[in-house]
Amino acid sequence: MVEKNETARCEERRGAAGLGARASEAATRYTTGELAEACGTTVRTVQYYDGKGLLSPSDYSEGGRRLYAADDARQLHFILMLKALGLSLAQIKGVLESPHRHVILGDLLDESARSLREEAEELQSRLRAIEAMGDDIRRYGTLTATSKLAMVRRMEDKRAERRWHAVMILVGILMDVAWIGTLVLGILTGVWWPFPIALVAVAAAGFWLVVHFNDHTTYLCPACRADFRPNLGAFFVACHTPTTRKLTCPCCGEKNWCVERFHAEPLAVGRGECVPGTCTHGACAADEGGAR
Repeated sequence: MVEKNETARCEERRGAAGLGARASEAATRYTTGELAEACGTTVRTVQYYDGKGLLSPSDYSEGGRRLYAADDARQLHFILMLKALGLSLAQIKGVLESPHRHVILGDLLDESARSLREEAEELQSRLRAIEAMGDDIRRYGTLTATSKLAMVRRMEDKRAERRWHAVMILVGILMDVAWIGTLVLGILTGVWWPFPIALVAVAAAGFWLVVHFNDHTTYLCPACRADFRPNLGAFFVACHTPTTRKLTCPCCGEKNWCVERFHAEPLAVGRGECVPGTCTHGACAADEGGAR
C-alpha cells in the first residue's frame, strides 16, 4: 500500500511538472529582438517575415510592441528551415496556410531535390569540361576543342580513355595470371600442355589490345602539328610512355615523341595517314587543296 501511494505521488508530481512546463511555455512572450536571438536570426528578418504575412505576433504590449509566443518561435524555426532548403517565400506561405502542409512540403522537397540534382549534374559537366581543357593545354600546348560540340566530344574521349585503361589493366592482370599460373603448374606437377595454350591465348589477347587501341588512337606531331594515325607495325615497336610514343610523322617525315590522343569512336582514318584538316605540311596541304 505504501509503494502504491508513493507511485501515485510520483505520477502526480510528474503531471504537475508537465502542466507547469506547459503553463510556463504558454506564458513565454518574446519581443522581436528576443525572438530573433532565440531563433538565431536577425530582427530585420523577423520584421520581413511579419510584413510578408508568414509570421504574425500573438499579442501586443501596452506600448504597442509586438509579442511572440512559443508557437511563433517554432513557426519561425520552421520557416528558417524551409528557407535554408531553398524554398521560395511563396512556397513557404503555401505550406503554412495549407491543412495538408506535410504532403505539400514533401512534394516541394522532392522537386527541390530534383532541381539540385540537375544543377549538380550541370556543375559536374562544367568541371569535366574545365579538366578536359586543362588536359589539352598540358598535353598539346593548345586547345583541341574550340566549340561546345567539340568540347562534348572531347569529354566523351576522356571518359572512354579512362574506361579503356581500366580494361587494359584488367586484361593485363588476366594475361599474367594465365601464363604465370600455367608455368607454376608445369614446374610443380610436370603437366606442361596448358602452358603453350596459355601463351597463345596471351599473345592473342595482347594483339587484340594493341589493334583495338590503335583503332582509337591518334598522335600529335610536335613539328608540323599534324594529328595522325600510325602504321600498326610502327605502333607495335615504337618506344612509348603512358601518354607519348616515338613515331615518324607521315606528313613531315620527322621522328619525334608524339602526344597520344584517345578517341571514343573508331577513326575513319587509314593507318599511316593524318586526320583531315590537321596537317599544314606542304604535300598534304596540296593534296587536301586538290581534293577540294
